[in-house]
Amino acid sequence: MEAVCRRAEKAERVRTRNMYRPVIARKKSGVPVLSRKEIDEIGRRLVWDFMPGALEVPQEIDIDSFAQNYLGMGQDFQYLSHCGVYLGMTVFHDTNKVPVYDPQRECADYISAKAHTVIIDRTLLADSQEHRYRFTMGHEASHEFLHKEYFDYALCRRGVSGHAGKTPEGAVQCRIDMKGLAAKRPETWRDRDWMEWQANAFSSAILMPVPMVRKVAEGVRKRGARTVFAGCAAAEVSRVFNVSFEAASYRLMQLGYIPQGILYGQHC
Repeated sequence: MEAVCRRAEKAERVRTRNMYRPVIARKKSGVPVLSRKEIDEIGRRLVWDFMPGALEVPQEIDIDSFAQNYLGMGQDFQYLSHCGVYLGMTVFHDTNKVPVYDPQRECADYISAKAHTVIIDRTLLADSQEHRYRFTMGHEASHEFLHKEYFDYALCRRGVSGHAGKTPEGAVQCRIDMKGLAAKRPETWRDRDWMEWQANAFSSAILMPVPMVRKVAEGVRKRGARTVFAGCAAAEVSRVFNVSFEAASYRLMQLGYIPQGILYGQHC
């Protein structure tokens, strides 16, 4: 097993040798220890490395190209459940035990997937789901960039195994509903909780780089829309970066442009 791990580490160094790789503090399990400010800075550096013009003029980030061409991820589309509860999955190690749903036979099934593959639920291909699709791609790309070490640890310590109806050890499956995590106190979070929080924060950092969000927000402020600034700013961030109004609002809250805990109407 040690020889397998050494070969995997060497292959990973070759695969990512031209990519920006920050030094990240990690727990023994491999989970990063990162503040939101650190995630925003890593996101900014990655956008500069991948698409430097996007840090000069606010614009939509090509998240598909970031994941596939910059990070080197493969991409697949499957029904990940019968009810749409899972939006995406990142596969870290080759496996033949990826659980999916076959709508024609109306039953669960397994497929094979290669390491470094992102699997997106097919329901997100609908035009009405574009914003959710983009954020999910950013979320899964975040797992690939930040969390390989955690799953490499699992491989080298426990081996990769699949269990009926469960995600294999070498993959992370991401749910549509994050309210359960939000309801927990951070001091009670486990490793998987922290990784989901980090992936959400990292997706925002890539799709909405801090300097460019500030530029857009300040542009709205200069136009004098004081009485409806929150709605105007969120609408403009949503339009420029092609993200949902809700994601834009939360980003502006994080940066202190609008009060915490209030979602404003989409008007200007």
